[in-house]
Amino acid sequence: MNNYTPEELNKIAMEIARQPSLYVPLPRGRAPVLRTPGPAVCVYLKYSEIVTGAENIKDLYWDSLRQTPVIAAVGVLATVDCLLSEHRSADPGIHKTLQERFLTPDLAAKVAAKVVSGPGFTGVFTRTGCLQLMRHLLLYGDRSVKAEERNDRDLGALMLLANEFFQFDQVQNPAQPATLDLLLSFLPVWDIHNPRDLAYAVSRMFQILTDILPGNDPEVRKLAGKLRMNTAGIQVGSLPLNDFVAAVFGLFAYGRSLKGAELAIFDVRRVFAKVGFSVGVLRRLVNDRALTTSALRKRLSGGKRRTRQNFDEELKRRSFLTDSLNVFRQNPLMKMDANRVLILDLEFVAELLTAGVYWNIFDGLPPAQRETFRELWGRLFELYAVDLLKQFYPPLSRILTADLIYDAGQVDALLDFGKEVVVFEIKSSLLTEGAKRAGNRADFIADYERKFGRNSKGKPKALAQLAASCKAIEEGRIATAMKPVRIFPVCISDEPAVESFFFASYSNELFQKEVAGASSIQPVTMMSVNELEEILPYVAENAFSWAELLDFRFRHLSGAFSVHQAIYDLLREKGLPPSRNRAVRKTFDEVWRIISSRYKPPKAA
Repeated sequence: MNNYTPEELNKIAMEIARQPSLYVPLPRGRAPVLRTPGPAVCVYLKYSEIVTGAENIKDLYWDSLRQTPVIAAVGVLATVDCLLSEHRSADPGIHKTLQERFLTPDLAAKVAAKVVSGPGFTGVFTRTGCLQLMRHLLLYGDRSVKAEERNDRDLGALMLLANEFFQFDQVQNPAQPATLDLLLSFLPVWDIHNPRDLAYAVSRMFQILTDILPGNDPEVRKLAGKLRMNTAGIQVGSLPLNDFVAAVFGLFAYGRSLKGAELAIFDVRRVFAKVGFSVGVLRRLVNDRALTTSALRKRLSGGKRRTRQNFDEELKRRSFLTDSLNVFRQNPLMKMDANRVLILDLEFVAELLTAGVYWNIFDGLPPAQRETFRELWGRLFELYAVDLLKQFYPPLSRILTADLIYDAGQVDALLDFGKEVVVFEIKSSLLTEGAKRAGNRADFIADYERKFGRNSKGKPKALAQLAASCKAIEEGRIATAMKPVRIFPVCISDEPAVESFFFASYSNELFQKEVAGASSIQPVTMMSVNELEEILPYVAENAFSWAELLDFRFRHLSGAFSVHQAIYDLLREKGLPPSRNRAVRKTFDEVWRIISSRYKPPKAA
């Protein structure tokens, strides 16, 4: 274990940032035709694409699983998974190294020969693929097979076989694919392979829980009172918030520092011995979030017998994302014995600091109170986003108006630049796991409509509310500095999948029905809160304007790709360096003081 100094940990913290371009693995043959600018994709390969004439793939996969040492292979897969965390998943060099290490020379040569056009590249290993293979080994592998009986190079072939059974192809008409089909091809794994900017996400969660929640907003106080929530003393599992943040961050930093063939295993007693972190606190985190091998196997099985018949049925359904992903998400650690712990997925460890906090509180509430918590979180999220805008557009600027009431409703926030107006609808609107992961058209449409269109009672939600606000501005029912030439509608959400390829395209198809006949209203932009945090320093420094960025996204990226991608491409076109959000950094500095205060090297005797 490294003897981290505060400076080294701070360096780790500041390096935690999104990859410069978006990344998503997808099966061969589904890569979109891209123009420059645009994102790069990793096309993951299958066994049948590498081994010509391969037959009985399902039987071959079963036989290979049964001949693989279970725990040894899970350990290696967990380490590969860690190596693919953060921006490293988009590094072709990492994939090349993995393929050379875990494929036979013959298979490695065949994989290397598979190329895709444009900025994309091919690969074998993905985080989701590693997790699915871990599941299959734990449930269906033969635990009597000894580690010395197998070669690590066989693991690559096993991964290629597992890739055959990950997802169905959602595109029903490849010659003329529907926008929804394209969206459902990317949506199920988007947030897994494009994780949040951790520095921003941790700062956001900390500000919401320690500043806004205990504040004086009447609606927050009313809803928190209904829940009888101790707003000044948030617990995450068995730990106070500050101890939880420090322990998880330390584990993430440790996993992030692993190199090459180091297994992603730590000893609770020793991992932080040189930096003086409390073993007791770490052990409580491990007890909250780590399962033993047998307990993990039981959770993954869902009570079903681990038989060949159930294995075949599972492969037929392609059910990993809906059946097992959240098991790994909630428990990204596995106990090897009383003290040694395996990091199954490093990115899910980091996620405990962000979305994991929300779900920990949510899951800990009685079902009857969860809807109230959703309302509370929605208000907290809106306050956070508006407060962030206020830091960049103070009252003297006369640009920002928040919580604007008009004859047909309320505008969450409006930026008035004269000829151009940017209108925000801010919604905490997390899609259900089933709607997001399963690729089922009807389920997705229904959940999307509830969150972004109209709810079951016909009440307007995000896009319908945004359309009404934009029409009111165009018709002069909402006063602006002058009649705007262009009105830019923006929906801000805490749902990461709004960044997915074609999410904005699908949303705009529905939005246009709401604003039919409008002349000044521009296509809707779907924006994650992470992207809002990312944009603000650039517009504040005049690197580009809101209108320039939003127009660039629609014109140059066909409206199909994210704001993050537009920022990256626009900066590249202008030759400008990346910039960080100083307002968010101030909150992170406070979080860092809490973390670093708990990591002090023991004094010499």
